[in-house]
Amino acid sequence: MSDVWFAEGVVLNLNQTAEGLSLHLTLSEFSHQALPGSVKGIEFRCSAVQQVDHSYYCPQGRLSIAESPYGGQQADMELNYIDSEHIEIKLDGLIIAQGGVSFDLTLKDSSWQLSLTGTDLNTDELRTLLPTDIIPQSWDLAGRLSIEAKLSGTASTLQQAEVRTEIKQLNYADEEGLQVAEGGSGNLHFKAEKRDQRWIGSARLLLDQGQYYSDPYYLDLTESPLNLTLKGDWSAKQNQLHLKQADLQWLPTVAVQGSAQIDLTELALQQASIEFATDHLDQLYQSIIQPMVIGSMADELEITGGIEGEMELVDGEVTLFRSELKSIDVDDLRGVFALYDLHGLLAWSNRENGHASHFDVQKGHLYQIPHGPLSVNLQALPNGISLLKPLDIQLLGGHIIIDRLEAKNLFYGSPEWETGAEVVNLSLQKLSTAFDWPILSGELNGRLPRMHYQDESLDFDGALQVDVFGGRIEVEQLKIKQPLGRVPELFASAELTGLDLEQITRTFSFGHIEGGLEGKVNDLHLLNWEPVAFQAQFNSPEDDDLPHRISQRAVDNLTSIGNGVGGSLQNTFLGIFKEFRYNRIELRATLDGDLAELGGIDHPDGGYYLVKGAGLPRIDVIARNRRVAWKTLVERLKNIRVEGMEVQ
Repeated sequence: MSDVWFAEGVVLNLNQTAEGLSLHLTLSEFSHQALPGSVKGIEFRCSAVQQVDHSYYCPQGRLSIAESPYGGQQADMELNYIDSEHIEIKLDGLIIAQGGVSFDLTLKDSSWQLSLTGTDLNTDELRTLLPTDIIPQSWDLAGRLSIEAKLSGTASTLQQAEVRTEIKQLNYADEEGLQVAEGGSGNLHFKAEKRDQRWIGSARLLLDQGQYYSDPYYLDLTESPLNLTLKGDWSAKQNQLHLKQADLQWLPTVAVQGSAQIDLTELALQQASIEFATDHLDQLYQSIIQPMVIGSMADELEITGGIEGEMELVDGEVTLFRSELKSIDVDDLRGVFALYDLHGLLAWSNRENGHASHFDVQKGHLYQIPHGPLSVNLQALPNGISLLKPLDIQLLGGHIIIDRLEAKNLFYGSPEWETGAEVVNLSLQKLSTAFDWPILSGELNGRLPRMHYQDESLDFDGALQVDVFGGRIEVEQLKIKQPLGRVPELFASAELTGLDLEQITRTFSFGHIEGGLEGKVNDLHLLNWEPVAFQAQFNSPEDDDLPHRISQRAVDNLTSIGNGVGGSLQNTFLGIFKEFRYNRIELRATLDGDLAELGGIDHPDGGYYLVKGAGLPRIDVIARNRRVAWKTLVERLKNIRVEGMEVQ
């Protein structure tokens, strides 16, 4: 008996037989500070005991235990009882957690050594022997574990440990389904030694099979094993873990090296330096990056290429980031944008002066519009970026020149940015080709001195001018809410001046119309690019000096818009005339939600003129329906005979 172990109800019988000395030892209870609980109902029999002075050695004995932290047991036992302060025990054949366990235990004075081997242990039963905070009892758990351990210490204190484990067929899941593994396998080798108040050691973890989900991350290690090596020390007094070296190989996806200081009491990362590299951004994005950006504009991307860089963290926050970009291709799966052959350097720190970044893009597209090479020079600030040089975007045969960009609150807070741009000679022919529209002629120009994004709203100062159809369309009061979101909203007003109807109708094959056209669209509101409100008017100019002629086909189409029925001229004597003169064209339309209100030139007998005729033979297009469901009006537009264009 000593301060570290206790035995009660000890009965020792030694008998001299013809074969030699036999031993029968019983203990009602035995405990040791290295054991998780007491052992009761112990019986040990040995038929051939070798006695030297007061020492007893049994090479082949049989042990039975009625009650222990590991249940009742029957095992082969080798015992060397040198004295009460020095005992050596070897056990083989223990059954713990449905697996086989053997161990060698040496108790000498106040020190002890234990060599343990466990084979094919059931993880679900094994966790009942562990502290409840390691694996909660509410989790579903299955798997088979084998272990080899060499432990040594004094009294109840562990001084050295070396553990090797191998796990197969690992499956687990918590109640919420946020921590899940299926078909996992791997091994762990851990080695540590206590020096003064610190533990110094190393660990190597290999996970070579299985699928793992830890909200929001998902890893499939079937073809890409994960190999983690750690070296460091742990301060028991401060409860701090100092990782002097950490190497992560997730082949072929990513390699990470670094060091870290972790406060285990608060589970807080105090400091870390990390170097990283990968030539497989696709796998890194799918497993690590995409789960972090769900719900943002970056959550549906297809990325290939490589990166190599470093980062530093203090108190859990990134203080420095630097990455070299290597031949990266980015495709937005929603079709919003794409960037190809992206390479350069991205650098950022939390210092006020920031770091300069530069990257080049060979080509790409925005929506369906391709653009040429880009050369971007940025200064990364603690919570934003600033454009160092104007950015010239070559597209549609012209340019969009962004002369400045100031962005803030990109990493925390509400994002906000301001820029200015000039639109120069964008070809409407190329634009219509990109969107598979009827071919348009003309150019898009404009100066937008200030574009401001805040609270998910993009506001434009200035106006966009579209030189088209011999005239001009000027767009003002432009605002877009959630411009890159799933349901963007657009607000604008537009004014049309000097348009040539002959060019318009030739482009869209609506039917031939000659004459000028002007108009305005106020309070335009698009939701997900579909109109939900506007006030529009299109009419012939008062001082129009162009010929006013309209074809039979155009009359039929305008009649269809106003009344829902067209083609009536074919059934009258006017059907022999191909064209007619007119005095004025006017169409007013107001949309508010699902209902559209139509109008034109008031007719004295009710209704309204869409086309007011002139001369002989005279043709008037008079509409009677002033209120019509928007869906009905859209159906009418779909049904008119317009070649080369599909109305949606």
